[in-house]
Amino acid sequence: MKGIQGLIVAAGLGLAGAAFNWAYLHSRSRDIETVAYVGIKPDVTVQRGERLLEEHLEPIPVPSQSVGNLDQFAVLYSDRKTVVGMNIRRTLIGGSILLQDDLKTPALDLRFGETAQSGVEERAVGIPVDTRTFVPALVNPGDLVSFVATSPTAVLPTLAPLPAAKTEELSPTADRSPSGDGLEIIGPFKVLSLGNRLGAVDVMRAARIPQVQENVMMILVRMENGKLEPRAAKLLSMVETTSFRPLAIMLHPRQDTK
Repeated sequence: MKGIQGLIVAAGLGLAGAAFNWAYLHSRSRDIETVAYVGIKPDVTVQRGERLLEEHLEPIPVPSQSVGNLDQFAVLYSDRKTVVGMNIRRTLIGGSILLQDDLKTPALDLRFGETAQSGVEERAVGIPVDTRTFVPALVNPGDLVSFVATSPTAVLPTLAPLPAAKTEELSPTADRSPSGDGLEIIGPFKVLSLGNRLGAVDVMRAARIPQVQENVMMILVRMENGKLEPRAAKLLSMVETTSFRPLAIMLHPRQDTK
């Protein structure tokens, strides 16, 4: 019996120790300095494109010693008034922390003309593109593309010599089309916009802005000492020669941003 009583006493002391330990840690946790960031309440889901409301939000405390560079990505709860009424670009489920990236809004203006090279000026040029040959949503401003088209200088088929009488019957303006085996690839060029889209597709969708004129791609070209750079001049000459026929594009790999 004494052995059993000893075990009971030991178990009781263990439980008491655990309780005192929990109470101590709980009291200490209240003394730890925290920083509160904007979060989504546990019972709330905010769908992509919806506006944030005050009742969607709650503070998420983070110990100051663990904040690190979170200030660069999250929104302080003390600044919550600045995000109320804004559309979000991704669905936020309960318990999520609100990131600044969730609140990106569509760009309003084309961005170019920032080169510091002497004698070089940047210009924007619209090029008709064939949206049947690529998915516009997969191309973003900032991507590099080259344009592909049948060369206007492709070798014409050689005609066998004809008798003089037959030659006279031919119209001097008879149409001779290129053979189709000559291609021109000109580029690369930086994409500035695709139709009215100046950024990522999801940002426009979150803002509920419809995309229009996806078949017109605005690209960056350069004027060097008052003259259009050779590749841009060649491209515009091709577009004019083909009567502004939409061109196919060749998408270049994106640079690693990690």
